[in-house]
Amino acid sequence: MTYDSTSRQDLRSSDDEPIRFFLPGPSYVLSRVRDAQTRATVAHRSAEFNEVYERITGALPPIFRTESPVVTATGSATLLLQAAVQSCVERRVLHLVCGAFSQRWLDIGVSLGLEADRVEVPPGRPITPDLVRAALRRGRYEAVTVVHSETSTGVLNPLREIAEVIRSESDALILVDAVSSLAGAILESDGWGLDVVVTASQKALAVPPGVSLASVSPRAEERMSRVGRRGYYTDLQRYLAKHRSGGTLSTPAESVYWALDAQLGQVSLEGLEERWKRHQRLQKRTLDWAQERGVELAAEKGFGSPTVSALKAPRGWTGPQIVSALADRGFTLGAGYAELKPTTFRIGHMGEIQERDLEGLLDAMDDALKAPPPSQSHTLRN
Repeated sequence: MTYDSTSRQDLRSSDDEPIRFFLPGPSYVLSRVRDAQTRATVAHRSAEFNEVYERITGALPPIFRTESPVVTATGSATLLLQAAVQSCVERRVLHLVCGAFSQRWLDIGVSLGLEADRVEVPPGRPITPDLVRAALRRGRYEAVTVVHSETSTGVLNPLREIAEVIRSESDALILVDAVSSLAGAILESDGWGLDVVVTASQKALAVPPGVSLASVSPRAEERMSRVGRRGYYTDLQRYLAKHRSGGTLSTPAESVYWALDAQLGQVSLEGLEERWKRHQRLQKRTLDWAQERGVELAAEKGFGSPTVSALKAPRGWTGPQIVSALADRGFTLGAGYAELKPTTFRIGHMGEIQERDLEGLLDAMDDALKAPPPSQSHTLRN
């Protein structure tokens, strides 16, 4: 089953539901998608649920740009990030680390007792293909993990070029965290030779949190058949087997599946490539605004993500002060993350954000920055 975009009503009209919610996840969920969650609970092995499940899983491979199956799980993306490593790696894995979420994948590898090596760059810098090539020439790995869009810094790693190096230098599987990139940034699972691509419902797909999703290549599926101790809830082979028989591994969060079903119709209506272009326009507008005001991005020039921008706080301001000032004006921004929290703030321009929404935020930012930072205001009042 697929979505017929010619017969579906747009879930958002041209003049309703202005968005003032710019977190880098969870992203804003359209009201009609939220309302879809109120559908009655049914037996998850029933024909009624199976109809929705088939429609969802039929629509997902084109979004992942793959001919491989896409499995879903109730849980955050961290569940399937662990499952990808635990199901595909017996002994040794290389983690590419450039921020807090790529560090999480390294922590997972270490927690599983694997030989978990790393290539690491400072936050804000991308992983370069040359760094990956050098690491692969030093050692042999069963898999390499890479974050496409590092949500903590707003860096978009050059995934296609990294994947080319991995495929040319080794037979390692390519495991990808596409949590904040899928459906917002260009990603070609089959075209770039990616093996497991993991994302979550609450980022660029613009669905409430609770469902994680992963495509699994034939190469990965063959490899995991040789890996012991894959666990149960973390065993991608179990997910694939249950998916092929027409359902989920365990009882799903049905309300989120109802919402996912509704939102995939919106994605189909817009078209994936048009969705990519809209996110690129939002990124460019944010970058232009920042450059005009002398505000720097945390990400190295040329490596910013289309879905989230981490900006350095202007002189005299802290990241939390910016977030607070915008909250006073009715807008929700993301605070900086981990070690960047005091000095940065993040704008999530992903999901259903439109240009008019972003312009409203940027106008409010200009208004906020006209006033002295809170610490200076306090001095003046006293």
